[in-house]
Amino acid sequence: MSSMSDRWLSLLSTARLGDSTTAQAPARSPFQRDYDRILFSGPFRRLADKTQVFPMPYDDHVHSRLTHSLEVASIGRSLGTLVGGRVLERESALATHHDARDFGDCVAAACLAHDLGNPPFGHVGEDAIREYFQQDSRLLEGLSERQRSDLTNFEGNAQTFRIVTRLERPTRTGGLQLTLATLGALVKYPCSSITASHSSQRKSARKPGLFDADIAVFSDLADALGLTPIGNEHWQRHPLALLMEAADDIAYLLLDLEDGLRLKHVPEALFVQCLAPLCQADPRCPDLTPEAGDYASRLDRADLLRAIAINTLVHDAADAFMGSHDAIVDGTFGNALEANMKHQGSMKAIQTVCLERCYRARDVLKMELSGAEAIQGLLQIFIGALRDEHSLRGEHMRRLYPKQFAAGTAYERLQRLTDHLSGMTDHYAVRLYRELRGMRYPGGRD
Repeated sequence: MSSMSDRWLSLLSTARLGDSTTAQAPARSPFQRDYDRILFSGPFRRLADKTQVFPMPYDDHVHSRLTHSLEVASIGRSLGTLVGGRVLERESALATHHDARDFGDCVAAACLAHDLGNPPFGHVGEDAIREYFQQDSRLLEGLSERQRSDLTNFEGNAQTFRIVTRLERPTRTGGLQLTLATLGALVKYPCSSITASHSSQRKSARKPGLFDADIAVFSDLADALGLTPIGNEHWQRHPLALLMEAADDIAYLLLDLEDGLRLKHVPEALFVQCLAPLCQADPRCPDLTPEAGDYASRLDRADLLRAIAINTLVHDAADAFMGSHDAIVDGTFGNALEANMKHQGSMKAIQTVCLERCYRARDVLKMELSGAEAIQGLLQIFIGALRDEHSLRGEHMRRLYPKQFAAGTAYERLQRLTDHLSGMTDHYAVRLYRELRGMRYPGGRD
């Protein structure tokens, strides 16, 4: 077996975090079991009431975090299987241990879990938590530099790793006990909060991906997978993490744009213009005249254009991966796959339209404002009670939320509150904020 095959054999480890048994499920591969464990978990179900971009009550077809995650997983499975087949053509000795579907199923499982740690109201929820801790340094007294940074640079990606390895099924070592390969593929930013920098030359260190309490777990995981340390508390990305990221990028760009079309934030002519470069070479490409056909047929055309564009970008991403295969596997490749994709210009153009027409739409901005108000308001209530536990509010909150107010270090107690808050759904966060502020009587009507 070649050294590259040996490397892939380590990277595709089916050992499970916290589980030393070798029990197998006859009907499912280890990576399919990972997918199912995530699918049936509580944090995954809660994604049904977490915002992707647009406020969900506006239209039944608008994506939630749950439908987005399912679609990312579908794209990731196709992309992973395509790459897996090409890797096995190069590394034939690896075929005695794995097939192309193992690559696809591993990427799909990582994709399914990739947004579990996102707090309510999309990325504005992360910003609201960060801002709250940045504005009051007294909250962080006595914490280490890394612990302070975990809170002032709160990141949903790091929370995701914490959920699957610790918070979900907390009485069991290893949480969901996923395979090491799936956990490696899940971590987009394998670095601590004090190592991360938006100006980093390597994509893997541009955001925090690991909280203080989870670094030791990931360090052992990286050793088992053969991930190369790059610096202090920073490791190379698992190669399949690049495919997970690419699947997410493809999904959010094309489907956020499609949501914008359905909600009339993106004119039909602009939608067609954005997707035309990704579709024109495909024999299935329909008539691209902006007003061709009636409304129903134009919606069908939008669906077809989106499907063709996904297929184009999946093959483009696979080509980019294989074009830098050795550098990706040995850890010297520091970019996202998009940087080497033939259609990166079209992807950036779609991203610009989404930013201007969708992410800054009036209804989105209003939703983000109300979401940030609820999140920061809840933090103020919970942390205020934590700091004054013997007040009437503190005693009541401790009785209502005994797990969140259990004994521990200052860092552990603050992190339990961010665990609790980030796990809330959009509607629950708003309802609880209104109840605790006395704006809504619990159990009554608005």
